[in-house]
Amino acid sequence: MKKDILYFIAQTKYNIKNAHALRSSFWVGVWSMVLNNFSFFIMWMLFMKATGPINGWSAMDVFGMLGVAMTCFGFAHGFFYGIIDLPQFVMRGTFDSVLLAPVNSFLKLSGSSFSVTAYGDLLLGGVVCIIYGIYSHFDFYAWVLFIITLILGCVLFVAIRLLCALIVFFMHDGEVVVMQVFEIFLRPGLYPGSIFPDKLKIFCMTVIPTLITSAVPIDTAKFNSIKFMLVSLSVTIVWVLITAAVFRISVRRYESGNFLR
Repeated sequence: MKKDILYFIAQTKYNIKNAHALRSSFWVGVWSMVLNNFSFFIMWMLFMKATGPINGWSAMDVFGMLGVAMTCFGFAHGFFYGIIDLPQFVMRGTFDSVLLAPVNSFLKLSGSSFSVTAYGDLLLGGVVCIIYGIYSHFDFYAWVLFIITLILGCVLFVAIRLLCALIVFFMHDGEVVVMQVFEIFLRPGLYPGSIFPDKLKIFCMTVIPTLITSAVPIDTAKFNSIKFMLVSLSVTIVWVLITAAVFRISVRRYESGNFLR
């Protein structure tokens, strides 16, 4: 396992180095995404200025929530972008190269592709999270809870992204369905957690665990709630185990050179 992780790290370094070889293109891609994401902040800031706090959430809380969501998105797509290309691997029958590699199939797949713009999400999201913590005067305990739940959110985001991609193993021409299912997971996390009624909030923390990757880290730090952190941990473990089981089943279903088109 150690060799697999070292291989994944080396593959990621190579991807970044290769992209950075065209330095101008690399930084244009990163900063263009940073500027693009500012539209979300401007939209929500104007909305919150007009409406005022929503069930205890201020404009700064929404600012922090968007930072968490961007960090999770940037982490998943920056280091595990090969997951997004999994449907193409399966449909073209080129998933063989992943299975035949003498390394962990998940790590080999994850590092096989690279997204420059995702590092714009990761950069801006990380900066926003730090600014939010400083502005909200987090103490040491709040920082610890916030960082732990943020890491759990990143892990869960990767697991759900992979689980969505695995649909292609069970459905002919499933690329469109993969994106639609992922959108169902992604969209609720772009709204303040305080707008959800209690039952719907529980649903969006467990069945469709999108709030774990956006609003829950904010609530955890705001209320210094270890309860929210434990919920995040439990939900993340369950979904990671589900994804690992489905991944193993999916790999067994794959047929070498499976050109479905």
